[in-house]
Amino acid sequence: MRGRVLLLAFATVAALACDKLPTASTPIAAPAPPLPAPPLPTNVPGVLSIAMPIAAADIANTAFGLLPFGYHGGGHTEDGHAGWDIEYRIGAPVRAAATGTVLSVDPDSNTPGRFVVVLDHLVASHFYRTRYENLVNVGSGIVVEAAVPAGQPLGTAGAITATMGSATVTYAMTHFQLDDLEFHREITNPKAVSPEPFLNADGKALFDRVWSTAAYFQELVEPYATNDRERPITTRSWTRAGGEGPAGIRFTRTGSTYAYELLTESGTVVESGAATLNPTARPSTMDLASPTATRLGTYDILANELRLTLSNPGTARPASVAPANVYRTGQ
Repeated sequence: MRGRVLLLAFATVAALACDKLPTASTPIAAPAPPLPAPPLPTNVPGVLSIAMPIAAADIANTAFGLLPFGYHGGGHTEDGHAGWDIEYRIGAPVRAAATGTVLSVDPDSNTPGRFVVVLDHLVASHFYRTRYENLVNVGSGIVVEAAVPAGQPLGTAGAITATMGSATVTYAMTHFQLDDLEFHREITNPKAVSPEPFLNADGKALFDRVWSTAAYFQELVEPYATNDRERPITTRSWTRAGGEGPAGIRFTRTGSTYAYELLTESGTVVESGAATLNPTARPSTMDLASPTATRLGTYDILANELRLTLSNPGTARPASVAPANVYRTGQ
Protein backbone atom coordinates (compact mmCIF):
# COMPACT_ATOMS: atom_id res chain seq x y z
CA MET A 1 0.00 0.00 0.00
CA ARG A 2 3.33 2.96 1.93
CA GLY A 3 5.34 4.75 4.66
CA ARG A 4 2.64 3.24 6.90
CA VAL A 5 2.18 3.26 10.67
CA LEU A 6 1.33 0.06 12.63
CA LEU A 7 0.00 1.82 15.68
CA LEU A 8 -1.29 -0.56 18.31
CA ALA A 9 -3.07 0.90 21.35
CA PHE A 10 -3.74 -1.44 24.25
CA ALA A 11 -5.79 0.23 26.99
CA THR A 12 -5.06 -2.91 28.95
CA VAL A 13 -3.06 -6.04 28.50
CA ALA A 14 -5.37 -8.28 30.49
CA ALA A 15 -5.20 -11.88 29.34
CA LEU A 16 -1.57 -11.34 28.35
CA ALA A 17 1.46 -12.37 30.34
CA CYS A 18 1.71 -8.81 31.65
CA ASP A 19 4.93 -9.36 33.57
CA LYS A 20 6.63 -10.08 30.25
CA LEU A 21 5.36 -6.95 28.49
CA PRO A 22 6.52 -3.34 28.80
CA THR A 23 4.12 -1.36 31.00
CA ALA A 24 5.76 2.08 31.03
CA SER A 25 4.37 4.55 28.52
CA THR A 26 6.76 5.70 25.83
CA PRO A 27 6.33 8.70 23.52
CA ILE A 28 4.53 8.12 20.24
CA ALA A 29 7.14 8.20 17.52
CA ALA A 30 7.18 10.92 14.92
CA PRO A 31 6.22 9.83 11.40
CA ALA A 32 8.92 7.86 9.68
CA PRO A 33 10.85 9.76 7.02
CA PRO A 34 9.59 9.13 3.48
CA LEU A 35 10.97 5.99 1.94
CA PRO A 36 13.23 6.55 -1.07
CA ALA A 37 11.81 5.42 -4.40
CA PRO A 38 13.08 2.01 -5.47
CA PRO A 39 16.04 2.20 -7.85
CA LEU A 40 15.46 2.23 -11.58
CA PRO A 41 15.76 -1.30 -12.99
CA THR A 42 18.33 -0.35 -15.62
CA ASN A 43 21.08 2.19 -16.22
CA VAL A 44 20.48 2.34 -19.97
CA PRO A 45 20.26 5.99 -21.08
CA GLY A 46 16.76 7.24 -21.72
CA VAL A 47 14.48 7.12 -18.67
CA LEU A 48 10.76 7.52 -19.26
CA SER A 49 9.00 10.15 -17.17
CA ILE A 50 5.39 9.28 -16.38
CA ALA A 51 2.38 10.81 -14.67
CA MET A 52 -0.43 8.92 -13.00
CA PRO A 53 -3.04 7.72 -15.53
CA ILE A 54 -5.81 9.37 -13.49
CA ALA A 55 -6.85 12.96 -12.83
CA ALA A 56 -7.05 14.21 -9.25
CA ALA A 57 -10.83 14.74 -9.56
CA ASP A 58 -11.31 11.07 -10.54
CA ILE A 59 -9.65 9.48 -7.49
CA ALA A 60 -11.92 7.06 -5.60
CA ASN A 61 -11.60 4.59 -2.75
CA THR A 62 -14.68 2.43 -2.43
CA ALA A 63 -12.80 -0.87 -2.56
CA PHE A 64 -9.00 -0.51 -2.28
CA GLY A 65 -7.71 2.74 -3.80
CA LEU A 66 -4.58 1.19 -5.30
CA LEU A 67 -3.25 -2.35 -5.37
CA PRO A 68 0.56 -2.30 -5.50
CA PHE A 69 3.23 -3.73 -7.73
CA GLY A 70 4.54 -7.15 -6.73
CA TYR A 71 1.96 -8.11 -4.13
CA HIS A 72 0.90 -11.76 -4.16
CA GLY A 73 -2.87 -11.58 -4.00
CA GLY A 74 -5.86 -12.17 -6.24
CA GLY A 75 -4.64 -13.99 -9.35
CA HIS A 76 -0.99 -13.18 -8.61
CA THR A 77 -0.13 -15.82 -6.02
CA GLU A 78 2.79 -17.20 -8.00
CA ASP A 79 4.23 -14.36 -10.07
CA GLY A 80 3.31 -11.20 -8.16
CA HIS A 81 1.28 -8.29 -9.48
CA ALA A 82 2.84 -6.82 -12.65
CA GLY A 83 1.51 -3.27 -12.23
CA TRP A 84 -0.86 -1.10 -10.23
CA ASP A 85 -4.62 -1.56 -10.08
CA ILE A 86 -5.94 1.99 -9.69
CA GLU A 87 -9.47 2.75 -8.55
CA TYR A 88 -11.42 5.48 -10.39
CA ARG A 89 -14.61 7.41 -9.93
CA ILE A 90 -17.25 5.46 -11.86
CA GLY A 91 -17.45 6.83 -15.40
CA ALA A 92 -14.00 8.47 -15.24
CA PRO A 93 -11.51 8.37 -18.11
CA VAL A 94 -8.18 6.55 -18.02
CA ARG A 95 -5.43 8.87 -19.27
CA ALA A 96 -2.12 8.30 -21.05
CA ALA A 97 0.69 8.37 -18.49
CA ALA A 98 3.20 9.66 -21.05
CA THR A 99 3.33 10.82 -24.66
CA GLY A 100 3.45 7.83 -26.97
CA THR A 101 2.07 5.95 -29.95
CA VAL A 102 -0.79 3.47 -29.87
CA LEU A 103 0.67 -0.01 -30.37
CA SER A 104 -2.54 -2.02 -29.97
CA VAL A 105 -6.20 -1.91 -29.01
CA ASP A 106 -7.45 -5.38 -28.15
CA PRO A 107 -10.24 -7.14 -26.27
CA ASP A 108 -9.36 -7.71 -22.62
CA SER A 109 -8.91 -11.46 -22.22
CA ASN A 110 -9.56 -11.17 -18.47
CA THR A 111 -12.96 -9.45 -18.78
CA PRO A 112 -15.27 -10.01 -21.77
CA GLY A 113 -16.56 -6.79 -23.28
CA ARG A 114 -13.61 -4.74 -22.02
CA PHE A 115 -10.52 -3.46 -23.85
CA VAL A 116 -6.76 -3.14 -23.41
CA VAL A 117 -4.81 -0.21 -24.87
CA VAL A 118 -1.01 -0.43 -25.15
CA LEU A 119 1.18 2.61 -25.91
CA ASP A 120 4.77 2.59 -27.16
CA HIS A 121 7.23 5.15 -25.77
CA LEU A 122 10.71 5.85 -27.13
CA VAL A 123 13.24 7.80 -25.04
CA ALA A 124 16.59 8.15 -26.82
CA SER A 125 17.06 4.56 -28.00
CA HIS A 126 15.19 3.03 -25.07
CA PHE A 127 11.73 1.53 -25.61
CA TYR A 128 8.97 1.35 -23.03
CA ARG A 129 5.32 0.39 -23.14
CA THR A 130 2.41 1.36 -20.92
CA ARG A 131 -0.62 -0.90 -20.68
CA TYR A 132 -4.16 0.07 -19.64
CA GLU A 133 -6.59 -2.80 -18.97
CA ASN A 134 -10.30 -3.09 -18.16
CA LEU A 135 -11.50 -0.20 -20.31
CA VAL A 136 -15.23 -0.31 -20.91
CA ASN A 137 -14.79 1.69 -24.13
CA VAL A 138 -12.01 3.29 -26.19
CA GLY A 139 -11.81 6.88 -27.43
CA SER A 140 -12.51 7.44 -31.14
CA GLY A 141 -8.98 8.72 -31.81
CA ILE A 142 -7.27 5.81 -30.04
CA VAL A 143 -6.29 3.66 -33.00
CA VAL A 144 -3.10 1.82 -33.90
CA GLU A 145 -0.20 4.16 -34.78
CA ALA A 146 -2.03 7.25 -33.51
CA ALA A 147 0.13 9.74 -31.61
CA VAL A 148 -1.13 10.28 -28.06
CA PRO A 149 -0.05 13.16 -25.79
CA ALA A 150 0.38 12.66 -22.06
CA GLY A 151 -2.95 13.08 -20.30
CA GLN A 152 -5.16 12.22 -23.27
CA PRO A 153 -8.17 10.07 -22.33
CA LEU A 154 -7.82 6.55 -23.71
CA GLY A 155 -11.17 5.15 -22.60
CA THR A 156 -13.38 4.75 -19.55
CA ALA A 157 -12.37 2.69 -16.51
CA GLY A 158 -14.58 -0.37 -16.26
CA ALA A 159 -16.94 -0.81 -13.30
CA ILE A 160 -16.84 -4.02 -11.24
CA THR A 161 -19.25 -5.34 -8.61
CA ALA A 162 -17.60 -7.68 -6.13
CA THR A 163 -18.10 -9.14 -2.67
CA MET A 164 -15.44 -7.99 -0.23
CA GLY A 165 -15.76 -9.45 3.23
CA SER A 166 -19.44 -9.14 4.14
CA ALA A 167 -20.13 -6.24 1.77
CA THR A 168 -20.92 -5.98 -1.94
CA VAL A 169 -19.21 -2.99 -3.53
CA THR A 170 -19.22 -1.47 -7.01
CA TYR A 171 -16.12 0.40 -8.13
CA ALA A 172 -14.22 1.27 -11.32
CA MET A 173 -10.57 0.42 -11.94
CA THR A 174 -7.85 -0.10 -14.48
CA HIS A 175 -4.71 -2.21 -14.40
CA PHE A 176 -1.81 0.11 -15.25
CA GLN A 177 1.48 -1.53 -16.22
CA LEU A 178 4.87 -0.22 -17.29
CA ASP A 179 7.12 -2.48 -19.38
CA ASP A 180 10.81 -1.65 -19.72
CA LEU A 181 11.83 -3.44 -22.91
CA GLU A 182 15.52 -3.45 -21.93
CA PHE A 183 14.76 -5.26 -18.67
CA HIS A 184 14.42 -9.06 -18.56
CA ARG A 185 13.26 -11.48 -15.88
CA GLU A 186 12.26 -15.15 -16.03
CA ILE A 187 8.71 -14.75 -14.73
CA THR A 188 5.31 -13.88 -16.22
CA ASN A 189 5.35 -10.40 -17.75
CA PRO A 190 9.16 -10.41 -17.49
CA LYS A 191 9.57 -6.84 -18.71
CA ALA A 192 7.08 -5.34 -16.24
CA VAL A 193 8.68 -2.95 -13.74
CA SER A 194 7.27 -0.85 -10.93
CA PRO A 195 6.02 2.52 -12.17
CA GLU A 196 7.04 4.16 -8.88
CA PRO A 197 10.62 5.27 -9.69
CA PHE A 198 9.53 6.61 -13.10
CA LEU A 199 6.98 9.11 -11.72
CA ASN A 200 7.59 12.78 -12.45
CA ALA A 201 7.02 15.38 -9.71
CA ASP A 202 3.32 15.87 -10.44
CA GLY A 203 2.82 12.13 -10.80
CA LYS A 204 4.54 11.48 -7.48
CA ALA A 205 2.39 14.06 -5.68
CA LEU A 206 -0.81 12.51 -7.04
CA PHE A 207 0.45 8.99 -6.36
CA ASP A 208 1.17 9.91 -2.72
CA ARG A 209 -2.40 11.14 -2.37
CA VAL A 210 -3.85 7.92 -3.77
CA TRP A 211 -1.46 5.61 -1.91
CA SER A 212 -2.01 7.25 1.49
CA THR A 213 -5.58 5.90 1.61
CA ALA A 214 -5.09 2.53 -0.11
CA ALA A 215 -6.03 -0.61 1.85
CA TYR A 216 -5.92 -4.27 0.82
CA PHE A 217 -5.84 -7.68 2.49
CA GLN A 218 -2.16 -8.52 1.90
CA GLU A 219 -0.98 -5.19 3.31
CA LEU A 220 0.14 -6.54 6.68
CA VAL A 221 2.88 -8.60 5.01
CA GLU A 222 3.39 -6.82 1.65
CA PRO A 223 2.83 -3.17 2.56
CA TYR A 224 4.87 -1.33 -0.06
CA ALA A 225 3.88 0.31 -3.36
CA THR A 226 6.74 -1.68 -4.88
CA ASN A 227 7.07 -5.23 -3.55
CA ASP A 228 9.33 -8.03 -4.80
CA ARG A 229 7.40 -9.90 -7.49
CA GLU A 230 9.69 -12.92 -7.31
CA ARG A 231 9.74 -13.30 -3.51
CA PRO A 232 6.32 -13.70 -1.85
CA ILE A 233 6.32 -12.42 1.73
CA THR A 234 3.87 -14.25 3.98
CA THR A 235 5.29 -13.35 7.43
CA ARG A 236 6.22 -9.88 8.65
CA SER A 237 7.23 -8.56 12.08
CA TRP A 238 6.45 -5.04 13.26
CA THR A 239 8.42 -3.43 16.11
CA ARG A 240 7.04 -0.87 18.53
CA ALA A 241 8.35 2.64 17.94
CA GLY A 242 6.16 4.35 20.56
CA GLY A 243 3.21 3.78 22.85
CA GLU A 244 2.29 1.23 25.49
CA GLY A 245 1.61 -1.95 23.54
CA PRO A 246 3.68 -5.12 23.23
CA ALA A 247 7.22 -4.71 21.97
CA GLY A 248 6.38 -6.42 18.68
CA ILE A 249 3.68 -8.11 16.68
CA ARG A 250 4.14 -10.69 13.93
CA PHE A 251 1.57 -11.54 11.25
CA THR A 252 1.58 -14.67 9.08
CA ARG A 253 -0.71 -14.95 6.06
CA THR A 254 -1.83 -18.35 4.81
CA GLY A 255 -4.08 -17.87 1.79
CA SER A 256 -7.07 -15.85 2.99
CA THR A 257 -6.34 -16.11 6.73
CA TYR A 258 -3.96 -14.42 9.15
CA ALA A 259 -2.36 -15.55 12.39
CA TYR A 260 -0.78 -13.12 14.84
CA GLU A 261 1.78 -13.31 17.65
CA LEU A 262 2.46 -10.65 20.29
CA LEU A 263 6.14 -10.42 21.19
CA THR A 264 8.35 -9.15 23.99
CA GLU A 265 11.55 -7.22 23.27
CA SER A 266 13.48 -10.50 23.32
CA GLY A 267 11.10 -11.97 20.73
CA THR A 268 9.25 -14.26 23.13
CA VAL A 269 5.67 -14.98 22.05
CA VAL A 270 3.22 -14.06 24.84
CA GLU A 271 -0.06 -14.37 22.94
CA SER A 272 -1.13 -15.85 19.62
CA GLY A 273 -4.30 -16.41 17.69
CA ALA A 274 -6.22 -15.47 14.54
CA ALA A 275 -6.41 -11.99 13.04
CA THR A 276 -9.56 -11.15 11.08
CA LEU A 277 -9.35 -8.12 8.77
CA ASN A 278 -11.83 -5.90 6.97
CA PRO A 279 -9.69 -3.54 4.87
CA THR A 280 -12.72 -2.11 3.02
CA ALA A 281 -14.04 -0.53 6.23
CA ARG A 282 -13.02 3.10 6.83
CA PRO A 283 -11.00 3.03 8.99
CA SER A 284 -10.01 -0.61 8.40
CA THR A 285 -10.83 -3.06 11.17
CA MET A 286 -8.91 -5.91 12.75
CA ASP A 287 -9.98 -8.47 15.37
CA LEU A 288 -7.33 -10.38 17.32
CA ALA A 289 -8.79 -13.59 18.77
CA SER A 290 -6.70 -15.73 21.13
CA PRO A 291 -8.02 -18.79 23.00
CA THR A 292 -8.76 -16.55 26.01
CA ALA A 293 -9.81 -13.16 24.63
CA THR A 294 -10.86 -11.17 21.56
CA ARG A 295 -9.85 -7.57 20.99
CA LEU A 296 -11.61 -5.37 18.43
CA GLY A 297 -9.38 -2.91 16.64
CA THR A 298 -9.00 -0.28 13.93
CA TYR A 299 -5.83 0.13 11.92
CA ASP A 300 -4.07 1.99 9.15
CA ILE A 301 -0.85 1.14 7.30
CA LEU A 302 1.35 3.29 5.14
CA ALA A 303 4.35 1.30 3.86
CA ASN A 304 6.70 0.79 6.83
CA GLU A 305 4.37 2.16 9.53
CA LEU A 306 1.13 0.75 10.89
CA ARG A 307 -1.33 2.30 13.33
CA LEU A 308 -3.58 -0.02 15.32
CA THR A 309 -5.93 0.83 18.18
CA LEU A 310 -7.31 -2.13 20.14
CA SER A 311 -10.08 -2.23 22.71
CA ASN A 312 -10.04 -4.17 25.96
CA PRO A 313 -11.66 -7.61 25.69
CA GLY A 314 -15.43 -7.25 25.89
CA THR A 315 -15.54 -3.56 25.00
CA ALA A 316 -16.55 -1.71 21.85
CA ARG A 317 -14.35 -1.26 18.80
CA PRO A 318 -12.35 2.00 18.79
CA ALA A 319 -13.75 4.53 16.34
CA SER A 320 -10.38 5.69 15.03
CA VAL A 321 -6.64 4.96 15.02
CA ALA A 322 -5.88 7.84 17.40
CA PRO A 323 -4.51 7.49 19.99
CA ALA A 324 -2.53 4.42 19.06
CA ASN A 325 0.82 2.72 19.28
CA VAL A 326 3.35 3.06 16.47
CA TYR A 327 4.93 0.01 14.92
CA ARG A 328 7.45 -0.08 12.10
CA THR A 329 8.92 -2.72 9.85
CA GLY A 330 11.88 -3.01 7.50
CA GLN A 331 11.88 -3.75 3.80
